[in-house]
Amino acid sequence: MVADSQTQGVLSQNGSIANGSSQHALAEADPVKVEVPSHVTEYYPPNTLGCSEDEWRARVDLAAIHRLCHNYVWNEGIQNHLTAAVPGRTDQFLIIAFGLLWSQVTASNLLTVDSEGKVVRGEGKPEATAFWIHSRLHLKHPLAGCVAHTHQPWATALCCIQDMELPMCHQTNLRFYDDVAYEKQYKGLILDGYEGDRLAKIMDGKRTLLHANHGIVVCTETVAEAFDYLYYLEKAGEITVKAMSTGRPLQLIPKDVCEQFHNKMEPPHLVKEFAKLHLEAHKRQFLKTRDADFCL
Repeated sequence: MVADSQTQGVLSQNGSIANGSSQHALAEADPVKVEVPSHVTEYYPPNTLGCSEDEWRARVDLAAIHRLCHNYVWNEGIQNHLTAAVPGRTDQFLIIAFGLLWSQVTASNLLTVDSEGKVVRGEGKPEATAFWIHSRLHLKHPLAGCVAHTHQPWATALCCIQDMELPMCHQTNLRFYDDVAYEKQYKGLILDGYEGDRLAKIMDGKRTLLHANHGIVVCTETVAEAFDYLYYLEKAGEITVKAMSTGRPLQLIPKDVCEQFHNKMEPPHLVKEFAKLHLEAHKRQFLKTRDADFCL
């Protein structure tokens, strides 16, 4: 994944420009903290809602990831929840009106809800468990610009076994090295602020939660990052469950390699840039499909 010795002037995973140095030398170098230039133009149609431009962009992206998760079948009917904080506020967030399919979400029909449950903008109401989980995580989790809760099958399968930890057995899994929290006791539906606060405490700043007998929660600074984490967590879950199904021991990656990979791959500026490129690619594709109305 890093540039090899034959690559000249190619952007590498640590944000530097490869100049013909060997793979070994590049792997040993400290990550270079530079802004990664994007060659992709972001797609945001004109704001027709009258909200701030920052909120409109969050709405467009949140609608897009609802459509993506629907297409990947990561939700259950009209259940599960994806929310985004209204930019610049910790007491308001965007959420689907309960009763809509995720394929019906658009930038303009998302609700704006405050931390007390009052609908500030839009028609309809949020689902109760969605409000209690997400309102508290948006208030309590330091990275909760976007909160995603799904029951996507491969990652959720790991939540249904006694040893529910995500093993570091594949390169994709290493994205989550030392960044997964575990709630190993299922306590039923979450219908009050206490349980939401408890989940925030268990996460303790980590971006991913595996919740026993239930599903997953992802908290990230941006909507694009949330989708990126959901996508690669599902890939990691699929690889892991399929490897475990052989009945043979997993080949775990040594800790020092895990740490080196994570440090090179996961500096915040690269996470945001790669996630943005990933989401924008899907948004462009949507414009050619029946999902083109996501941005209305």
